[in-house]
Amino acid sequence: MLNSKTIDYYYKGVKQMELKIMRGAEPVYLAGNRIGCLCLHGLSASPQEVLWLAQHLHQQGFSAHVPRLYGHGISRKHFQRVLWRDWYLSALDGYHLLRANCDQVFVMGLSMGGLLALRLAAAETVAGVVVLGSPIHLDLPLWLAHYLRYVRPALAASSPEDDPLDARIRSLQAQRGEPITGRVAYYQMSTAGVAELHKLQGEVSRALPNVRVPALLIFSKQDQTVPYKNLALIQNSLINAPSVETLTLEQSDHILTNDVECETVFAAAEAFVKRVAQPERA
Repeated sequence: MLNSKTIDYYYKGVKQMELKIMRGAEPVYLAGNRIGCLCLHGLSASPQEVLWLAQHLHQQGFSAHVPRLYGHGISRKHFQRVLWRDWYLSALDGYHLLRANCDQVFVMGLSMGGLLALRLAAAETVAGVVVLGSPIHLDLPLWLAHYLRYVRPALAASSPEDDPLDARIRSLQAQRGEPITGRVAYYQMSTAGVAELHKLQGEVSRALPNVRVPALLIFSKQDQTVPYKNLALIQNSLINAPSVETLTLEQSDHILTNDVECETVFAAAEAFVKRVAQPERA
């Protein structure tokens, strides 16, 4: 039987964690017409990562929602308990929020967010899916993270000062008249997060034949995190999608929605939604 001591022990780790959302990591809902776009961020990042994409789509008249995936934008310590299903349920909540207000929902995501978008497209009623630099396979022994998560919580520590993308984002935020947050992300990679990403890759690989809607895949040859070959790996597995369009970028690194070709990415996503969406109901 649970008693006060047992409950206190169970929640001890949670109570010691930071429970304040980082500035710039708040979820965003932009109400527009009855075509909705769900924009999902990547591992260790935050809604800031895909906010400009959502804003661009909203400027075209669409509704757009950027949820904050579980464990993100608060403290990396929350990743000690994270499961890939938690991220998926965050995305699923966002999908149903849009679905309640829209006749059609497009799901799109960057990196891990693209894997979640594909999993949603395989299981839910969506109009189309946009995948941005998503890692269905990485040339790294990700399985090791399943063991490391218990002995070494984090790897690859860095800081915004070492990240040229952070400076670019700050400059553009100033130009756009937005609050200057820079890149809102964890600058240490959680081994628990990597372990769950590995599980998510397997789940999505098995689900890809169940995607039966048009897809747009956008990858960069200069991506230093996700090898370009992932475009073909995903494309070749979408065997039941009625159409699979691709766009190759030549200059961008991994964060396609913030990097030098981000406007190309936004325009491609916009054109895809306009091309695939059915005429709105009167």
